[in-house]
Amino acid sequence: MGTNAFVDSEDLPVKANDAGPSGSNRADQVLVEAAQEGNADAFGTLAERYYSSVYGIVYRMCGAGEAADLTQEIFLRALRALRKFQFHGEASFRTWLYRIAVNACINELRRRKRRTDIEGPSLDEDVPTNDGTVSRTVPDETQSPHVLAERAEVQRAVHMIVATLTPKHRAALTLVDLQELDYEEAAQVLECPLGTLKSRLARARRQFAEKWRQYEEGTFSIQAARGQGEGG
Repeated sequence: MGTNAFVDSEDLPVKANDAGPSGSNRADQVLVEAAQEGNADAFGTLAERYYSSVYGIVYRMCGAGEAADLTQEIFLRALRALRKFQFHGEASFRTWLYRIAVNACINELRRRKRRTDIEGPSLDEDVPTNDGTVSRTVPDETQSPHVLAERAEVQRAVHMIVATLTPKHRAALTLVDLQELDYEEAAQVLECPLGTLKSRLARARRQFAEKWRQYEEGTFSIQAARGQGEGG
């Protein structure tokens, strides 16, 4: 089991499927220049082109709960900042937009952590027991048992494991393994050296693999995993 399970998770509403930067840069440039001149339809086309990918980043980094609202906020931020954007060197609209998305996700994760530190654990969090964890919420009885036992539980476990990674490691894993960006563009999005990106990604992959092994052995603890993740 690897991170591919997270990419192929069937409960994900959208999948990263946009063209690579080399095939879209020129088209993006035309649309960006038109949008900078006040053409609302041009920005609408850009938003439609990248909505699913931005939503995918938000969904994978922050979960489904506020994904739609945060995605909308990201595009509003991009629209407000668009006049300052310029094409130069290897810069692309996609890289710039993804950077806004990742920064928004990291800020959201930090906000949640501060709120949790102040308010204490959510009533929706799992309760630790001697036999693992038990959900506080009532299970959805409208789904068949085999779906809950096979698909939903695996997908939920993968989301839980990824959620234990630090924001920066989660971002690296999301961009490279889940959004399938190459290392160079992912490093540009995260505004870090290529070596740093590779180091974060390697650590994120190791942590995911180790925690998945624990999950399969029945020893995975979401509380302990979160405590370990906060250190890196």
